[in-house]
Amino acid sequence: MTIKIDKNKPLLKIGILAISTLLTAASAVSGTMPMMEKQFSGEGSANVKALLTIPSIGMVIFVLLSSIFIKYLGKRKTVLLGLFLGLIGGTLPFFINNFHVIQVSRFVLGMGNGLYSTSTASLIGDIWAGDEQRTLLGYQSAIQTFGQSLAVFVAGLLLGINWHAAYLVYLLFIPIIILFALGYTQSTENRIQAEQKEIFKNAKAEKKTTNVPVLALIAILMSFVYFNAIMPQQTDAPLVIQQLNLNHQEFFSTSLALAGLVGAVFTAFYGKIYKVLKHYTPVFAMVLGIIGYWGIIHSPNMLVFTISMMIISATNIIFPYIYGAVMEDVPATSKDFFLSLAKVFNNGGAFLSPYTMALTASILGVSGPIAIIKIGMWYLVFVGIVFIILAVLRNKLAKRN
Repeated sequence: MTIKIDKNKPLLKIGILAISTLLTAASAVSGTMPMMEKQFSGEGSANVKALLTIPSIGMVIFVLLSSIFIKYLGKRKTVLLGLFLGLIGGTLPFFINNFHVIQVSRFVLGMGNGLYSTSTASLIGDIWAGDEQRTLLGYQSAIQTFGQSLAVFVAGLLLGINWHAAYLVYLLFIPIIILFALGYTQSTENRIQAEQKEIFKNAKAEKKTTNVPVLALIAILMSFVYFNAIMPQQTDAPLVIQQLNLNHQEFFSTSLALAGLVGAVFTAFYGKIYKVLKHYTPVFAMVLGIIGYWGIIHSPNMLVFTISMMIISATNIIFPYIYGAVMEDVPATSKDFFLSLAKVFNNGGAFLSPYTMALTASILGVSGPIAIIKIGMWYLVFVGIVFIILAVLRNKLAKRN
């Protein structure tokens, strides 16, 4: 795609990458739960804890609706609307004590994140291609992880004041809004839209073989299975520590934080990794996950456990691969839809993971956190095998073309 804009302009790249910073930071205020349960004791513990999951509901709904907003407002205005909603919904609990209004504000935060979620990847695909696109997709995933860690850290510091203050962490939306507005200008979007209109008119240029979108769809389905398999890292790993009776179990939170940071750094090198492994990149990711899970259930101490957690977090490179595969494979007219679909399947997999793991364990007649980790390992084996088949098919298609 040839667009008459300066693709190497630092502010353009920074502005687009910046919008990923708080995309997954809805749970950054999880530390407020004990204080809020005490203040809102009449609402019930489950309802208070649900404040952490309400944004996910809003996000899934508005990821699906985002294409409608983009159609009428354009991506720039849709992203800015989403960021402003995130700012309003995120910070509102600082100013109020009404529990039901706080519930609504958390949904608004999810709405905002959903509106710009797809654009975190699609804007990169609109402007860049090839190695540059893959490199930026790696940075995007890394910034998303770093942003989540930063938000948790800042919210933790603010929590020292009171639970209301912790919600001021979402003031971080303000510099993000400024960077995006200055970096991705309306004139830039107008040029991109003009170029895309020319591409859409050329039906032959956009026509793909029917197999290629199918391959992209299978990759998206595998991301759903992957999320089912990888969530036990957070939900069951701490219970594994107890089952193994390891010393210094209180180090788990630090292990998880370190693992997230290592995963972010590793993902930042996705572009270079892809150059070597090509379509076998997700297979490599699954191998890392299997090794990491094996290390967790055989850890003799917290050091080995932490290293294993870091290895598991490196599987995050599957995200830029899937988003890149979607943008590379499907027609440009369908790109936003398929990216939205990928986001929905990712969130759905994460949400359903405890249930699918429990169901699988019940079918197999096993129980306990170590058994769940082993099930997750076999899920990753399945995903790896499917990606091997997809890689072979992609290579055959490439040779035909």
